Amino acid sequence: MGGRSWLTAVLAAGLAAGALGGCSPDETRVTVVAGTTLVDGKLLERVAADYEAQRPDVRLSVVGAPTARALALAEAGSADVTVTHDPSLEERFISEGRAELAVEVFSSRFILAGPRRGSASLGGVSAVEAFKRIAEQGHLFVSRADGSGTHQVEKEIWDRAGLDPTSREWYVETRQGMGLTLQVASQREAFVLVELSVFLTAEETTGLVDAALDPVGLDNSYRAMAVKGSPVTDESLAFVEWLGSQRGREAVRRANLELYGVQIFEP
Repeated sequence: MGGRSWLTAVLAAGLAAGALGGCSPDETRVTVVAGTTLVDGKLLERVAADYEAQRPDVRLSVVGAPTARALALAEAGSADVTVTHDPSLEERFISEGRAELAVEVFSSRFILAGPRRGSASLGGVSAVEAFKRIAEQGHLFVSRADGSGTHQVEKEIWDRAGLDPTSREWYVETRQGMGLTLQVASQREAFVLVELSVFLTAEETTGLVDAALDPVGLDNSYRAMAVKGSPVTDESLAFVEWLGSQRGREAVRRANLELYGVQIFEP
């Protein structure tokens, strides 16, 4: 799907979601475009519900997209708030003067998931060493390859390992979100870099296990940004400020416990 048609489809989906939720003429709609992990895993939905309970005059329409596309949507004027996890793209967005406010709101971590037999020997090694072994031994590896924050971290690990896997037979690119990519990895008994919350949500159905790598370098920080020029700037700023406030952090902690039973996304 081309860039313009993709943006149109995403925006239409967000507006439809808001309409189904019963947004009235007296409510202000704020379109929040967030990383697919936050949307698919329902974390942002739970947090948004807390905010709306405190601000019944505001309706948050949450749309999931990979970071690169989320920021493209913001640049096109079709997003009021973004919640993403690619520092390099976010810094460029900020340096171009497109953010009214940017706040780091919480963090999680990535893991390497894979088949039980192949994962057993990787426990405790660094991500770079694990990727080198996967390449040397020709294990299947599935990549989102979709411009997401997850994909960016994966590429950085391959770069640090001194490898370009894109032309290798064992490297599979889905160009899809985390949910489908995890399914492909499960079906093909392959390795995949995945955010911890998504792995835990799907763990029982995938048959994949956490390779238990050394966690250094696998942090996953999220930043919320109020988009400059938004027609609802005041409400966009208020939501981003709330996410970084004590109330927002408490909402994130509650959502973690409800969804996962433990704190995965640390405010």
